Amino acid sequence: MEENRRILVIDDDVGIRETYQSILLPEADESETISMGRALFDMPKGSESGFLPGETLKTSPDKCYEVVMAENGTIGIEEVKKSLGENRPFSVAFIDMKMPGLNGGETSGRIWEIDPFIKIVIVTAYSEYSPEDIIAVTGRDDIFYLRKPFNHEEILQFARALSNTWNLEHKKNQLQESLRNANEQLEEMNQNLKDKVQKQASMIVQAEKMASIGLLAAGVAHEINNPVAFVRSNLSAIKKYFERIVDLYEKYATLEKWLMGSGSPDAATLLHDISQHKKKNRIDIIMADLEDLANESIEGIDRIRDIVQDLRTFSRVDESEYKMLDINSAIDTTFKMVKSEIKYKAVVKKNYGDIPHILCYPQKISQIFMNLFVNAAQSIEENGTIEITTRSVKKGKRKTDHFVEIVIKDTGCGIPEVNLQKLFDPFFTTKPVGKGTGLGLSIVYEIIKAHHGTIEVESEVGKGSCFTILLPVNAENR
Repeated sequence: MEENRRILVIDDDVGIRETYQSILLPEADESETISMGRALFDMPKGSESGFLPGETLKTSPDKCYEVVMAENGTIGIEEVKKSLGENRPFSVAFIDMKMPGLNGGETSGRIWEIDPFIKIVIVTAYSEYSPEDIIAVTGRDDIFYLRKPFNHEEILQFARALSNTWNLEHKKNQLQESLRNANEQLEEMNQNLKDKVQKQASMIVQAEKMASIGLLAAGVAHEINNPVAFVRSNLSAIKKYFERIVDLYEKYATLEKWLMGSGSPDAATLLHDISQHKKKNRIDIIMADLEDLANESIEGIDRIRDIVQDLRTFSRVDESEYKMLDINSAIDTTFKMVKSEIKYKAVVKKNYGDIPHILCYPQKISQIFMNLFVNAAQSIEENGTIEITTRSVKKGKRKTDHFVEIVIKDTGCGIPEVNLQKLFDPFFTTKPVGKGTGLGLSIVYEIIKAHHGTIEVESEVGKGSCFTILLPVNAENR
């Protein structure tokens, strides 16, 4: 804003208003009334002119005053309102004390309610108004006084000094506001930096935890894999041996029937002893169960082997580079890892599309699915559904416009709308204290962002949530 030299004069005497005009606007023509005013206030004669109330006059460039005249307090107040509406406030107001209607003190008080920064000079020729009386009416003690008759220099000194003071205060206020804004920006930047540091620290801790889990999983898988391998090998051998024993047992049974028909007393005694032994030790039942036991044992070992393989696949501790990944297979593998969280709560429906392999960090992509599957399971109390859909999406003709879309939809409790904007913020959680860190979805968001993908969520309380993930087929080249 350029320097403010706007002055408001409020006086009911047209001659006094024209006197202000001749002082503050010396280049204007002086009227007969002004001449009479000069004679009254013993001022040197200037040029001749007339001036209408409320009219704005400008002085020469070296004086730079812009003056507005008002014939009473009400008009003066309206002029102040108008000036603020146009963003062109007055810096100084000269107000006559004795006027019809609102007097100078009342007018000043009303003006200060509208514009508290304007500098006001009360001009009076009456001794009955003391400064204390005017302070009591206006409620402020920073008002200035000028006795009539005044001279040319008094008006100019007040105009110069008070307009300069107004401009200095305005510049100070602007600087203070700029400083306040700068401080607020610095505080916001500092808080954002703290949040980012805290977030990154938490992400590092979580990444280290996941790396440790990966190492542990890989170690456990390695340690279990060897004994599982030879146990299964032994069980397979036992089953083959048992099949041979069964063949022999069947031949003995045939022999037993033949001896019974031979009529030999010794054979009859021996067969009786064998029959009693078989009955006492439940040999027939054992023979019938042994094959089932062997098959169930082999099936159990195969399940352990599959779990070990899933652990090794999930851990992928050696995969620190981009690799091609089959998303459908990754979902299956991760689902097996969290099956115990889901199987008693929800039915899982898989709608796999014909999708290309994507270039990514496989372990991190598996972590996305694990976090979302666990969240979906925890949002369901019982008899729910988790539906997983994958499809190929093209958003352009370039290779970089090819994406894989993964939609994970559940029939859980849903997320209130007020929480959706904060869902991916670090440490934000709706779970009870001790049940969640508030980092799961934040990590999901950061992993997807690092792969140049997107994640969106739609949710309705009582109906469930739907997470839609878009991952580029080739994230490395984006």
